[in-house]
Amino acid sequence: MFSRSSLKRQGKSAFYRNWKSCIIICFIYTVLVGGTIITINRRVDLDYRDNIPKININNFDADNNSDIVNEFINGLNGEQAKAEPEFFTSATRGVLGSLVNNVSRSGSYLFGVLNAINELLFKNRIWASVIIIIGAVLSLFYWIFVSKVLEVGNARFFLENKKYTKTKANKLILPYRLGKTTHIAYTMFLKNLYTILWSFTIVGGFIKNYSYYLVPYILAENPNMKTKDILKLSRDMMDGYKWEMFKLDISFIGYYLLGIITFNISNLVFTNPYINCTKAETYMFIRDISKTKGITNTQLLKDINLEGEVVLGEYPLYEYMLKASKQHRWLKFNYNRKYSIFDIILIFFIVAVIGYLWETLFHLFLHGEIVKKGTLHGPWLPIYGAGAVAMLVLLKSFRKNPFVYFVLAMVVCGIIEYGTSVYLELVHHMSWWDYHGYFLNINGRVCLEGLLLFATGGILITYIIAPILGNLLDKVSKKIKIILCITLVALIACDFYFSGKNPNTGEGVTSEIKESKIEEIIS
Repeated sequence: MFSRSSLKRQGKSAFYRNWKSCIIICFIYTVLVGGTIITINRRVDLDYRDNIPKININNFDADNNSDIVNEFINGLNGEQAKAEPEFFTSATRGVLGSLVNNVSRSGSYLFGVLNAINELLFKNRIWASVIIIIGAVLSLFYWIFVSKVLEVGNARFFLENKKYTKTKANKLILPYRLGKTTHIAYTMFLKNLYTILWSFTIVGGFIKNYSYYLVPYILAENPNMKTKDILKLSRDMMDGYKWEMFKLDISFIGYYLLGIITFNISNLVFTNPYINCTKAETYMFIRDISKTKGITNTQLLKDINLEGEVVLGEYPLYEYMLKASKQHRWLKFNYNRKYSIFDIILIFFIVAVIGYLWETLFHLFLHGEIVKKGTLHGPWLPIYGAGAVAMLVLLKSFRKNPFVYFVLAMVVCGIIEYGTSVYLELVHHMSWWDYHGYFLNINGRVCLEGLLLFATGGILITYIIAPILGNLLDKVSKKIKIILCITLVALIACDFYFSGKNPNTGEGVTSEIKESKIEEIIS
């Protein structure tokens, strides 16, 4: 017997058993699925004829394509464009600043990204229609191959979570690891297409929405099934349960109202995980009843590891009917390896040179001129090498947790960059970088954009580049490494001594500090 109270009670228990992972996966799923698809939270009249004369799009006078998109949408609504919040106009420089400003103006992550690229690379020379078309195509692609596939991954997590108390949030990407992405995307696309087409009959749309309700769960259990079999099986299994499912959905309306009152916080930390757990319980209940009835193709729902009582642990993936794809070779690098003092010194110089080339090429790309970056005169930027070495040495014990490593890398790089900026200001009374105007900067010495870039570089260095360099350096004799280290250290020591008295300065390299807050504090 279909009992809403019993299913909801079981769903709540499943949530409480593994609440951290349930909240995490719901949060990630909401961000990835809800944050990229274009959604216009404005009412649009079905009859645009009265508003069309009011639409005024001027590709030459508008500030950027986001303004054009907003002007077009507001024109269809017969509305005036709304003023932009001052908070989002404070970041006037940098990639993140441009991105945040454009997202706030366009009301869409996707259009924000496109317009930021347009501003930075093409200087607003792309027509608004091109941006709109690209946005529409990318949105459709994202909806099919990301949103709908992740919906199946989300269902897989909660199916396993029903039985296994330590189910991890990485189940969200299991469909991609199984090599069934195209098949899953195609099946989910047809499921939604049929629902949309039936919605033109009003009542038919309501019925078909529940007829195909179990499609993502069937796919999550056995993505090997043919698309037509999955759609038919969902219809057959839901026969007699559509009204019950509707009443189950309605029973959560109080929680949704609570979400409105709490500004969606309750939805994120309780309602969404709770509802997903209940839906997984419902699928397994209908699945068992359907097997008892002998409904055609229910024998293909053969993941027996999802059945039975609660188990303390994880789903035995090695027993799953499909095997996840093998890891790429680069993931097999020994990122936790040890480095000798000579390896550390040589890695310092290699990364310092890479940093120098990066800064030089980046300036060339933005300004069309080659400028010698840094305080030293040699082809290296020690701050890059120091950051790499600091991460390899100080954060060694955190390498097994990339997320924690990434956060700590931001902290380490921030301390090094901020401290170096203060030192250079005290000694030379000049600034070699200035982040004023960048999104979330601290006294112009560090900014979020730079720290994210440095931390990302740190991840690449720690998990890929340094292990490769270490393997290559292992083939070099110790004698040659000693000679290289002594030579390079001597050269950079001479550079430090000379640059201490005659630092590298000039247009595009340094800027004079007119008012030093540090000197004010010291005096």
